[in-house]
Amino acid sequence: MRLSSVCGLLLLCVHGNSVDAGSIFDRSSSHNVQRRETNTKRNFSEVMVTKMTVSTTWYISEGVTAVINCTTHTDDGNYSDKMDLQLFWTKMNPRERIKKVLVSQRASKGISYVLSPVTHEHQGVYTCDDDGSFPNVYVRDWHQILWVDDASPRASIDVVSHSRSQFFNGETFSVSCQLPDDDTQWKMMRFNDFVGNITECPNRVSSGRRLSCTVRSEFPWADVLYWCETPAGERSNALNITTMAGVMVALESPSLPVLEGEDVMLRCLHKNRTTNKITSNFGAIFYRNHRRIRVTTEGNLTLTAVTKADEGIYKCRHPVDGPSHESWITIKARPNEDQKKKNDDVIKMP
Repeated sequence: MRLSSVCGLLLLCVHGNSVDAGSIFDRSSSHNVQRRETNTKRNFSEVMVTKMTVSTTWYISEGVTAVINCTTHTDDGNYSDKMDLQLFWTKMNPRERIKKVLVSQRASKGISYVLSPVTHEHQGVYTCDDDGSFPNVYVRDWHQILWVDDASPRASIDVVSHSRSQFFNGETFSVSCQLPDDDTQWKMMRFNDFVGNITECPNRVSSGRRLSCTVRSEFPWADVLYWCETPAGERSNALNITTMAGVMVALESPSLPVLEGEDVMLRCLHKNRTTNKITSNFGAIFYRNHRRIRVTTEGNLTLTAVTKADEGIYKCRHPVDGPSHESWITIKARPNEDQKKKNDDVIKMP
């Protein structure tokens, strides 16, 4: 959603023929992320907002089926019958981030693009946008990354400063890659789902086999994906970070996939608007896949001996300040001991 001239469902301020594209909107998606528009003010006669969903999540495995839906979320001037939506795909190869149109379809019909079975060739950034045929219409595009899981990446990335992936506005956090060697060609990259670009993480610090980056959460309402890669295309796992502003509740949950059989601790965190102190000693409601699963009195919940059935979208709710954003928890099958030993030996190799 964005700000409209009446500050209703669409939060885009329209004054005559002028659209203030520096306003704020909230979107409903698998991550339920709020975001802020960053374009400068320009003159437009109408406004259109696109929406894209990926079933079931951005982090998927080879061999599954993924469906990408691209539709119009808001259309002030009824342009959906006149304008085409386009689904773009940008290749993630560090040597050639090629962008191409996958399909073009009348906006009123929307786009439903099926990938089956998914392979690593399908990985990349998908963008829902217009065809540019109506320059007087402001169209807000939508970006989503599709990350195909590598079974045994040699490098591993995680949040080293906190045990969570949701951060309040103004918080500082650090992400770090444990590398298989001291090859200086490794770079830490990040993808911002609001602006849709892939950039190198600034202020990187390299020490032996570790590459770190400290970030201040000052771009609110966005999901940012972090990973490490080499020019040859080797990469670590991916880490999704949600940054927030105006939201006083955050969910503490595993930022990386969890093995079957492990216990998972979830905590509901609340930031006091006056003192900025973060606590979890309150009654909280926890949800999985949009359904309430538990009411607790101490702000935490333990999932014991998780299975694939526990995988899904989680959030929590504070009794006064409402819900957190949503986080996806991935449950992976436990590897057999021979494979686990082989993977451990690879990481330990000098």
